Amino acid sequence: MSQLLDARAREQGTRFLIYPQNKTVPGFEQPEVVYINVPPGSVQAGPEDERMYVVDALDKIPFGFNGSPDFAYRYQGPHSPPVQPNAQGHFDHLRPGDRAFSAATMYATVRRVMDIWEDYFGRTIPWPFNPPKLLLIPRVEWGNAHSGLEGFLEFGFPARPDRHGLDYDNPYCENFDVLAHEMGHTIKFSVIGVPQNQITDEYGGHHEAFGDLVAIVSTLHFDSVLDRLLHNTKGNLFSVNELSRMGELKNGRSIRIAFNNKKMSTVGREAHDLSEPFTGGAFDILVEMFQINLIERGLISQQLGDRAYSAHFEQVPEVQQQFTALYQGKEKEFKDALLDARDRFGKLMATAWSNTSKEDLHYGKVLQDILNADRQLYNGKYERTIRSCFDWREITTNTAVEAPRLETHLVDELVMV
Repeated sequence: MSQLLDARAREQGTRFLIYPQNKTVPGFEQPEVVYINVPPGSVQAGPEDERMYVVDALDKIPFGFNGSPDFAYRYQGPHSPPVQPNAQGHFDHLRPGDRAFSAATMYATVRRVMDIWEDYFGRTIPWPFNPPKLLLIPRVEWGNAHSGLEGFLEFGFPARPDRHGLDYDNPYCENFDVLAHEMGHTIKFSVIGVPQNQITDEYGGHHEAFGDLVAIVSTLHFDSVLDRLLHNTKGNLFSVNELSRMGELKNGRSIRIAFNNKKMSTVGREAHDLSEPFTGGAFDILVEMFQINLIERGLISQQLGDRAYSAHFEQVPEVQQQFTALYQGKEKEFKDALLDARDRFGKLMATAWSNTSKEDLHYGKVLQDILNADRQLYNGKYERTIRSCFDWREITTNTAVEAPRLETHLVDELVMV
């Protein structure tokens, strides 16, 4: 969400604790206070509000698996008591390691992501299902996570590093990237929808990219992420870093990398593989918008920005050295430039997606929607950048149309690596 709304939430919102990145990542071992954009006392025990509620189900298997009961709006199985706010209406008194913390942080993550993206879309994002509230189940006995069009999110646990059993100390519901990605699917089902006709491979790939980009932009709303990102990169974001590692897991593993060299001709047609060129191209746009800000504010030269974008492996140390020299003493200016790029990019994508058709969805059409949004918002300022970032990935507005596939699976599941 915009910097203005973020500041307002800090003054008037309800406090929760969230891990900005996986808590096994060095530097992110402790959760951070976040402010949900509702006044204290508005969130009931559960937590629950007018749009979503948490049930800490006990010993539950995921909906639709091994004969589990069908989804019901109000879960009736065994569960822990609803999590209570403190006397002031906040939830930041809960401590990691307790089931109540998992319930509260799952609610806070979902609500935070919705706050951010409703601000960029400029409107309330309605649920794409009939129940009035989204059901959140933080811990199910499963090595995966999924979202259902019936109106639920339920999360399990990653595998242990030795692949023997589940890692119960690191539930997916406490991984902001993973949960934000899943919320991206829910948002896309609402703002773009499900095709009435046949569904293209690129519709599925775009679903995964949509979730990736929702998570990336949402992660940039943590001061700790911004500060650590800039401290480690000195502003050279064309690198593998905290922002580009999506769904980071224990021991440095990640689900996918946004800073990648994937092209349409180098990936398969499976949705997660097919998403990577689109995610990579859009991530490049975000970084380029940041670098344009740096150039316009006299913080780096045009030449350095160009070299960072196209640097070969042997050139990276020299490029990094130049960024390091320029960053020293200008930390606040670099951060302000990144915050502005974050909000410009978030608004760009929200405007584009608001005009994306669910029918016969292809990357070339979505690219045209992004270009149209750039003209609407920024008078075409970023057209050359947008085209360049997608062109070398073999995504253009003239991309050939594929034959649609005949079937799909609309309940997303994470593919772990």
